[in-house]
Amino acid sequence: MMQAAYNKAAQTLVVKSSSDEEAKIIAETVMTAFNRGNRDVNSLAALAVITAINTHPGVTGLHLDEPKKYA
Repeated sequence: MMQAAYNKAAQTLVVKSSSDEEAKIIAETVMTAFNRGNRDVNSLAALAVITAINTHPGVTGLHLDEPKKYA
């Protein structure tokens, strides 16, 4: 379940490898939300994407002039 959420979020953000900063943010976010009881793959992935965007605005595929998104 966590792997599926990670894969979905990484695909959305076009993460190139697990060593990328975005990949670490996604993994940490998915694990934290899962440990807090979130068991929905789509919800986990969406939260990871939003967190990555807000934490690192330069993630691949995003425009810097876009407003931040909140969960």
